[in-house]
Amino acid sequence: MKVTGILLFICIIIGFTSVWAQQVDKIAKIDVTGNESIDRGAILNSVKTKDNDTYNLDKLREDMKNIYKTGFFSDVQIDVKDSDKGKIVTFVVIERPPIKMIYIEGNKEIKTDDIREKLKVRTNTVMNIEKIKESMDEIKKLYASKGFYNAKATYEIIPEEGYDVGVKFLIEEPKKAFVRKISFTGNKSFSDSKLKSTMMVREKGFFSWFTGSGILEEDALDDDRKRLESFYSDNGYIKAKIGVPDISISKDGRTISVVIPIEEGAIYRIGKIDFAGDLIFPVDVLNKDLKSKPGNIFRSSQYREDVIMLTDLYQDRGYAFTDISPVTLVDDSTQKIDLTFNVAKGKEIYINRINIFGNTRTRDKVVRRELRLAEGDRYSSTGLKRSKERLTNTQYFKEIDLKLVKTEDPEKINLDVAVQEKPTGTFNVSIGYSTSEKAIIGGSISQQNLLGTGRKLYFNAGIGDITNSFNASIIDPYIFDLNLSAGLGVSHYTREMDSYDYRIAGGNLSFVRPMTEFTKLNTRYKYERTKIYNIDIDASHIIKDQAGTSSTSSVTAGLNRNTIDNIMNPSKGSNSEISFELAGGPFGAENDFYKSIAQYGKYIPAGFWDSTFFLKGTAGVIRGYNGKKIPIYEKFYVGGLHTVRGFKYGEAGPMDIYGDAVGGKNQLFFNLEWIFPIYVPVGLKGVIFFDAGHGFNKNKGFLLNDARTSAGTGIRWFSPFGPIRIEVGFNLNPKKDEKRSVFDFAIGSQF
Repeated sequence: MKVTGILLFICIIIGFTSVWAQQVDKIAKIDVTGNESIDRGAILNSVKTKDNDTYNLDKLREDMKNIYKTGFFSDVQIDVKDSDKGKIVTFVVIERPPIKMIYIEGNKEIKTDDIREKLKVRTNTVMNIEKIKESMDEIKKLYASKGFYNAKATYEIIPEEGYDVGVKFLIEEPKKAFVRKISFTGNKSFSDSKLKSTMMVREKGFFSWFTGSGILEEDALDDDRKRLESFYSDNGYIKAKIGVPDISISKDGRTISVVIPIEEGAIYRIGKIDFAGDLIFPVDVLNKDLKSKPGNIFRSSQYREDVIMLTDLYQDRGYAFTDISPVTLVDDSTQKIDLTFNVAKGKEIYINRINIFGNTRTRDKVVRRELRLAEGDRYSSTGLKRSKERLTNTQYFKEIDLKLVKTEDPEKINLDVAVQEKPTGTFNVSIGYSTSEKAIIGGSISQQNLLGTGRKLYFNAGIGDITNSFNASIIDPYIFDLNLSAGLGVSHYTREMDSYDYRIAGGNLSFVRPMTEFTKLNTRYKYERTKIYNIDIDASHIIKDQAGTSSTSSVTAGLNRNTIDNIMNPSKGSNSEISFELAGGPFGAENDFYKSIAQYGKYIPAGFWDSTFFLKGTAGVIRGYNGKKIPIYEKFYVGGLHTVRGFKYGEAGPMDIYGDAVGGKNQLFFNLEWIFPIYVPVGLKGVIFFDAGHGFNKNKGFLLNDARTSAGTGIRWFSPFGPIRIEVGFNLNPKKDEKRSVFDFAIGSQF
């Protein structure tokens, strides 16, 4: 009995201990304390451990980390207490205060809104010191991108109402730093200046105050490394390596020096050129227009242009989805590259439907008549490109997108033409001044797309010290829906010459008929009444003989060929024109003369700095007949902004004994310009020019023995107020009483 009692007591003790151990290992309750504004339930949503779960410290630590990761708390701890029902687990949190306001102080060079965009902290979010520090780094980066190196940024936490806080960023702005010098190491084949001309990052220069050049941005420098690699590759150095630039900033933070290491490597030339795949053209035809030739230096840009040329060749035959896959085989031992053009022509494609979108104002037919592809036509890439050029040159649209869309028929495609209209009505006020023309102020009203029909309406007037003018005209580019342009205009013009004044009033009717895609035939009839008056007593007899009023009735016929790519921003193409005007005779009126003018202008890409060369030559003759003298105002006045710059109006031609320009029976002059970008985003360009020519009476003047010459520079800008042209020309061989330079400034005048 005694043994049995002992055993029973031991069993009871063991059972009680087991139950007590189970209670201790169980979590009776999970709680949160320290939260001020965040709901307890929202916090516990991050906790995986629940009431009555087995106590596991490792899992609770994971729960603690999850609460911290929410970002609402600066500190999270675990408090564990025992109870008769199990463990009571409490997460003790310290909340991050909400940010009510963000203050920025000390910034003068950069707008507050621009700084706010870079901040990593926002109002109505909880304060996070790491985000605040990241924001300070972003502020410094922003300042550095604007050329302000060594900018300092600190912060303060400011108590706000209740539990909220404000964050104040304090900025110390340094003085702006500019790139003082860019240099290279390892460049043996190209000079520093040549390499710098390929880069966007530039040294501080004369126009830096306007263009912002000379500022170093790391992203731009990375892009320049790619540009340098492309430049070397385009000159045969296909394995050239551009190293990481070494950037050093002066102690005062005002100047920056950049050194770019280069490993040029060997120069590679072209070996063999082969073609493979769908060869529908003879090899000699494929080779004919290739810019890459065996033995030439390998140039990646020419290689890409060859791919485009071959693609266009096939696409102009209707193979819209031709794929030219170029393959290069590089032989390092001979430093030669064999080229193979693999051709997959696909199917011959025809235009199914042409869909036009976005023309909310312009009529469909106005868009369609500019397209060089029609429904049912065989596809042509040249036709597609020319269609976009023609739509661009109408100046009706801000955006133009031509897209090929496949149809269920594999041999047909739809052409979607999406346009975005732009305002075509303009009101401009122009102000101008030049040494020869003096001051002039004018205004114009024009509508390039009247009621969406494509008709053009112009009114302009100008009042100045020397000239007064008024013009009005209307042009229908497709009168009666024919491929024929018709125009009607009236004008009134007065001009003060040195020893007389003259006034011309009249009207004209003109027609233009396209002969080919780029060639037009134009005819014009004009009638004018002209009065010469206010003649000085000491004026020459040439002027006095023409005093009074006379009339002119004439017809002009001309032929024009224009292949310029963009009339507002030309970069390539030419414009040539020859015209013949016959006045009097069968057309009546008092003045009998004939006049012929020929001119040719060409834009040539310079191949560097996105610049362009422009060359222009103009020749003209005028003669009287039936015993009539040539009207003095119909003669050629060479000298001035549109002929030979650096001279006053007519000064590069015949002058009377009193120094007055009297015009010449002939003219011949040439203009050479180098047009280069100064600041692309705003359309600012510079020009350096050389002019040569003169007006003259004797035919031997065509030999240019007595030609006048000038050189100069200028700025051209398509501003919001209209085109601005500022130029100064220097007379290279001034005669007595001639000025050495002539300055011209005009707003609202086309270039």
